[in-house]
Amino acid sequence: MADQTHGAVDSLLGLLSSAIKDEARLLGGVQGDIQFIKDEMESMNGFLLHLTKTDTPHDDQVRAWMKQVRDIAYIAQDIIELYKRDLRPPGSGLWALVRHVPVYLRTMPARHRLATKISELKVRVRDVGERRQRYGVTVPDSAALKPTLVDQDGKTDEKREDFLRALEDDHNREAPCPSFSTAIAMLPCGLASEAGSDIQGILEKCLPDHVDSMKMLLRALYAYPYGTKDELQKLLKKLTHRSANVKWEVMVFCYGKLSTHYKSCLQYLTAFLQEIRISRTSLVRRWVAEGLVAKYEGAQPMEEAGERCFNELVFRGFICPENPGATGLKIKSCKLDDSVGKFIMRISESENFVAGALPTHLRHQVEIRKIVQRQPPPEKPWPRNIWDDLCIRVPRKQLDMKDIDDSTAADGGKLHPMDDMVNLLKSLPKEYRLNVLDLGGCKGLKKRYLKSICEVLSLKYLCLRNTDVSRLPRQINNLWKLETLDIRHTVVPPADTEHIFLPNLKHFLAGQIIRQAGDKTESFRTVRMPRKIGKSTEILRHVEISRGEVDLERIGHQKQLRKMGVVLDGSGDNIKHLLRTITKLSECLRSLSVWITPSDKAGDEGVTLNSEDSIVAAFSPPKQLESLNIRFFNSGVPSWIRGLENLSKITLRDTQVTREGMRTLGELQGLRCLRLRHGSLTENSITLDKGEFKNLRFLLIDQVSIITAQDGAAPKLEKIVWTFDRMEITQDTISGINHLHSLKELELHGEWNDPGGHMKQAIAGHPNRPSITGTPVQTRLSGPPCA
Repeated sequence: MADQTHGAVDSLLGLLSSAIKDEARLLGGVQGDIQFIKDEMESMNGFLLHLTKTDTPHDDQVRAWMKQVRDIAYIAQDIIELYKRDLRPPGSGLWALVRHVPVYLRTMPARHRLATKISELKVRVRDVGERRQRYGVTVPDSAALKPTLVDQDGKTDEKREDFLRALEDDHNREAPCPSFSTAIAMLPCGLASEAGSDIQGILEKCLPDHVDSMKMLLRALYAYPYGTKDELQKLLKKLTHRSANVKWEVMVFCYGKLSTHYKSCLQYLTAFLQEIRISRTSLVRRWVAEGLVAKYEGAQPMEEAGERCFNELVFRGFICPENPGATGLKIKSCKLDDSVGKFIMRISESENFVAGALPTHLRHQVEIRKIVQRQPPPEKPWPRNIWDDLCIRVPRKQLDMKDIDDSTAADGGKLHPMDDMVNLLKSLPKEYRLNVLDLGGCKGLKKRYLKSICEVLSLKYLCLRNTDVSRLPRQINNLWKLETLDIRHTVVPPADTEHIFLPNLKHFLAGQIIRQAGDKTESFRTVRMPRKIGKSTEILRHVEISRGEVDLERIGHQKQLRKMGVVLDGSGDNIKHLLRTITKLSECLRSLSVWITPSDKAGDEGVTLNSEDSIVAAFSPPKQLESLNIRFFNSGVPSWIRGLENLSKITLRDTQVTREGMRTLGELQGLRCLRLRHGSLTENSITLDKGEFKNLRFLLIDQVSIITAQDGAAPKLEKIVWTFDRMEITQDTISGINHLHSLKELELHGEWNDPGGHMKQAIAGHPNRPSITGTPVQTRLSGPPCA
């Protein structure tokens, strides 16, 4: 509980410091109150920092006081943020100041009400501080303090990879009772020699029944080895008891080696115990929205700090990676082991003031997720009198179901899950701050429910992905603190987002690829670019560019934009403005997705994404670009991707890449994932030449009939995914597969037959014996190959 409270106060102190800097805009008396609150909260934070370091359990008095501090920190943050919002500067210059006068006068009553709340808050903060002294809540004795733990770098480096490989090799080589000798010898700071006997003693207690526990312990010692000899001796002593729960004691030890912020992030996973899989990006953004992630030097943006935390929890063994992603660089999704889930549930409950219950913010997240996962009750047919009345006034062929109010739909007498959601939101205390609302996958999400959700002004994260929401209410602009809005895979009309203005929005996610049944063509459905966006946008994908230069000029001013995805007409003017926008973002852009539709203008047939074709002076490619996704008819490979050392993932559609273009791709040293979708190649075959694709791990090819690999090509290629309609395997279908020395898996999608056993022979002759996913049909296929 000290960890959670310390994080809440940390977040508040940053806001207070920012508010004090704007002293010229503070009403009389408010500045002194805010300074007093800041000083008091700093003192409380110092005390909390001591509590997070102590080895002794917190008594009821301490826990009660910590709960009061955490509650008041949340209340204070909301009040200060509202006050700062109403004091937004008018801009520069005399005219801006004059224009701001009506706003200033109009908001004066609200500003004075907030000033009164700040004055009342000052009294409450003083009372909480005095209450600690009145009830004898004291600073822990220095002898009981643990060593300070700081956030680790959480990045996958070669040394860590070597250690993990040694750990797995020890397990597999020495099963069923491994000694982990190689991994123990790799422990830093001389632990193998200094505390070797203690580690061996713990090893004997863990094996053979608790191999995973021993692996988790060794990971913790590798990640944070400082001051562990005494702790290892204490752990060994606990394990010698006949009734000791080995898995629990080892997990408690490893949990203790996490920093305050990492513990908070781990506890937050209690909200996902019922999930089959957990999206990495969604989890990280929720951590950031909840204020659980700590800032660290050089980390911009905060999501990078969240990624560090995720990577560290994976390395420590608390999170199990499920989908490593195509490049192998980032995990796409993860899951929780049952034992870890039970552990963090017990830890979270033990740190809450109410025995046997989760902390309030975790409990509400669990309740919300249960509501979202419920299936809505079947709707009754429309009452005949309502239907007949509508049909009289509106011809049946023109009747739109939106003409009927949501509330008239009968639901069989059962309460709709979203009604329960609205009731839950209304029951929350005014001072409670709900930061995250994840409605992903929810059905029956009507506009009236969204209007109620838009009354929760504290929201920072709102996910409507994969819901059946059909409209966005204008009240969504009330969510002025919103940082993430996810409306991917919905049918929200394009125009609904034009008038959205969310000044603090960092992540705007929209759109979906539409594939027609039995048709190879694809289209992209998304919403239009908002006419107003804040200056802190980091992710904007995908939006439709409907106003050409105006929209692209607005995007070009987003100096923190890391990921951009746009859908636009492929006219020469649009491409020219797009390249200019990319130039403006060349220092910050890491992911670029461009979905270009054919232009109707004469003379635009030969336009490509090459800067020389669009006559753009001083074009500068994005130097930090890691991912590139292009759909552009007959555009080929942009020549400016040469020299982009960080480019690791490329997806192409309808680009008609020539053999020369393939050579350009093959020269990219950092390329790890290549997806060649429908229409991406001019030929019906692909050749991997010697010396090309030196670091490629994953290759996806679509509608190609022949793959040829020369000796020395793609030496690190591990997986090929091959998609086609129908194909008969011949000796030339996949020639030189034995030259792909690292190949582990061949995944086939489509109807195929191998009457001559050529595929089986090729796999049998490969040193890795790669697996084949996909079952061949038993009869000879008719029709043209790879139709």
